[in-house]
Amino acid sequence: MPLIRFIAFGIAKTLSKVFGLATMAFFGRLPSRDDDKLAAIGLLSITWVPVVIAIGVPELAELLIPFAPEDEQVLRALAIAITILLPLTVGGLVALVHNRAGTQGPSRAAAMVHGFWYTPVIGLTVVAIVLVVPLLKAGQLARRFTVQRLLVMIPQGSFDETLERTVDVLRRRGLSAEVQHPNRLLATMFRLLGFILGHIFGRDVADRMRVIRGADADGGFYEVTLHASDVTILGRRKQASRVHAILAEELDERVVYFTWDDASQALEDRIREHRRDLDAGRSPDLAEVRQLAEELAALQLDPEEWNNTRRLLYRLERDVYAQLAGLPDPQAEIEEHQRQEPQHGS
Repeated sequence: MPLIRFIAFGIAKTLSKVFGLATMAFFGRLPSRDDDKLAAIGLLSITWVPVVIAIGVPELAELLIPFAPEDEQVLRALAIAITILLPLTVGGLVALVHNRAGTQGPSRAAAMVHGFWYTPVIGLTVVAIVLVVPLLKAGQLARRFTVQRLLVMIPQGSFDETLERTVDVLRRRGLSAEVQHPNRLLATMFRLLGFILGHIFGRDVADRMRVIRGADADGGFYEVTLHASDVTILGRRKQASRVHAILAEELDERVVYFTWDDASQALEDRIREHRRDLDAGRSPDLAEVRQLAEELAALQLDPEEWNNTRRLLYRLERDVYAQLAGLPDPQAEIEEHQRQEPQHGS
């Protein structure tokens, strides 16, 4: 059946090309030490979808399975076998994820069994994202908006505070900002994202999603989407770059994590403890603060994760030195100046 074979070939080529986009869209930016495993999990889960279809359409199985015989019964049996093996493999990869070490996650055998629901949820959701997001964003893409992303991990209990702080920061810097609920279908897909991430990494990550829309003083539109694994900024290059710079500067360890690895999050927790001491008027131990920089240098982080964490340390070091010198709080002075900026421009 040439038509079915042609359609199947097109599906396979399309899935291959969109794999990188789909994996990023679903997982966001995640731990650098688990990139390879997460990529494999995403690829196998996406592959599972056409393999299931191939059980009823042997021509697709012939295309997907190299060197398969041209026998419909054999092709169907191979598709069924692969449909079973793929979830077991996905579950096995989840059990090997570095950042599950020390968590209360399921054993390797249990994780392999869990692969039977990890795989369809991830695979179908990624396919849905690839199909739905371009349709929902078609108007914005037509306006040649750019997309910028800020790597974060928002814990379940910090979502409201993160949202409130983000809106406050944008308004304080002279931008309008209104919180809106995302498209219901899109929100459902990313709730599944938070649910899967929580199971894979043994973490209580936020499963909510909110959209902040506004404009700068020149009327330039921007959109910020908050969800479990990153902050996505959409708009013309000028507006997107400005919003990205503001949030990269202002969002801090009080509300979000900027890494996903266990060791680096433990270091962020210690930065957070020192920040709480500063906020309470207590002086952190300067030697301990310096030690954090030495420990950061020993972590295996990608450049963005390292830069984000080092920025937190620079802020902490600046504020500790200012407190020891009896100087005014630098961050408070910056925020006060920023509050006055819109008034000076009016």
